[in-house]
Amino acid sequence: MNPLAHILIIDDIPLNLEVLGSSLAQEYDVQFATSGPQGLKLVRQQAPDLILLDVMMPEMDGYQVLAVLKGDPATRSIPVIFVTARNDVDSETRALEAGAVDFIHKPINPVLVRARVRLQLAAARAQSELQRSLSELRQVQGRLRVLSMATEQSPSAVVICGPDAAIQYVNPQFCQVTGYEAAEVLGKNPRILNSGQNPPEIYQDMWGRLRRGEPWSGELINRRKSGELFREEAHLAPIKDEQGQTLHYVAVKNDITARHQAEQALALARQRELETSAYIQHKLLFGQVPKDLQACQIACYTEPCQGVDGDFYTFTRINSSVFEVLTGDVMGKGVTAALIGAGVKNSYRWLFSELMAAQAPGSYPSAAALMNALHAVVTPELIAIDAFVTLSLLRVDCQARTVTWVNAGHTPTLLAQGQQVTELIGDNLPMGILEQEVYAEHRVQLQAGDTLLLYSDGLSESVGPEQEYYGDQRIQQLLRQGQQQGHSPEQMMAALRSDIEAFTAQADATDDRTAVFIQLQTA
Repeated sequence: MNPLAHILIIDDIPLNLEVLGSSLAQEYDVQFATSGPQGLKLVRQQAPDLILLDVMMPEMDGYQVLAVLKGDPATRSIPVIFVTARNDVDSETRALEAGAVDFIHKPINPVLVRARVRLQLAAARAQSELQRSLSELRQVQGRLRVLSMATEQSPSAVVICGPDAAIQYVNPQFCQVTGYEAAEVLGKNPRILNSGQNPPEIYQDMWGRLRRGEPWSGELINRRKSGELFREEAHLAPIKDEQGQTLHYVAVKNDITARHQAEQALALARQRELETSAYIQHKLLFGQVPKDLQACQIACYTEPCQGVDGDFYTFTRINSSVFEVLTGDVMGKGVTAALIGAGVKNSYRWLFSELMAAQAPGSYPSAAALMNALHAVVTPELIAIDAFVTLSLLRVDCQARTVTWVNAGHTPTLLAQGQQVTELIGDNLPMGILEQEVYAEHRVQLQAGDTLLLYSDGLSESVGPEQEYYGDQRIQQLLRQGQQQGHSPEQMMAALRSDIEAFTAQADATDDRTAVFIQLQTA
């Protein structure tokens, strides 16, 4: 019985180690390291068959670890798959240039992890077998005939070229994939498969590595004899003699057209799911602004970073001059955060109705009473699922010109009065942290023309090209300028969005962005 392949996972985040480990533990001998130095120490003790390496780690990142591995002849041939949240071309190009063989993007898909690991282990075994076979064939006559016999039954396409890159051998799988007979390609350059759809940089990198005596791995879009395009994963290596002269170039290639199409279908399905979720989210999480409020104007917007998110707000009209707005931000992102947000919002709506029913005519429950009732209902449930939510309940009385608020760990509300901007801060914890928490309300007097701004930290933590945060001070300065110039909530909101887009160079949001402007009218 063959021993299990030994896989080393290097990642500083326990959750990633747990997900990757559980995905592979039944098929492989899995070992873990929580830092780059620890991983290198384990490699020296026992060389793994494959390494799953996180890119972003403190002390020593994935690129540095890979550089050490590639700089040591004893470890440079170990295949390394990067595990990364980045999916931009520059990051992937840098990783390939550093010597990584593949990527696994976060969030981690266990099915894709197993498929990629199997494929890279199979490729490494195939390449290792070919290296051993070619080493033996250097000692005897007829090396190509023996190699042909060894690869006849290979499930991968095998191509052997001479030092001039002319094809000397192809196995039956190559003929089956490409549609060419062996006699049609022998003596010709592999460029007969070129589709014209691969960037020139791919070939420059390929031949640069091969001429330096290094292997190359990558994906190519090639063309069958019939003219049909297909996508293949190729692993190429030069075979040299004792003097360092290139004898052959060997390529082991797998048709991954079906896999690529399946990945595209999966990505399309996920995009459709997010679009549907986003539509549902806007119906469930974002309430409509009351239309018949007296002496008050409101403007609001939200921008999710994943199509669907955990930010939410909802308005409740108490009478023609009194209303309240509940804003929240659930820990995390995506569909799960949106579902938690919907649950908290629905619990608030239900409790508001329950408490209102118990009040005397013409009165309504205090903001503190409402928040403590909500806390009693949702905090045990949030603790059970290891989640929390920051909340801000803001009650505005346009006739009395007061604002009463309860803040549960949420971003402070900003109050702009004349040339002054004040933070309305609360000292309570988010809901889902401590069951014994008691939420307190605060109140301040307003004046005609005052403007309130509620916003999520996705605005202040928007990142510019120089990796600088937009910051709370910029938001306060923009609010102060809008107040001094007598701008309406709509104008202030447009100015804020425009300024953030300019600051981030219109880059996609890395966190959910939500803002609500409320302004008391002067007449």
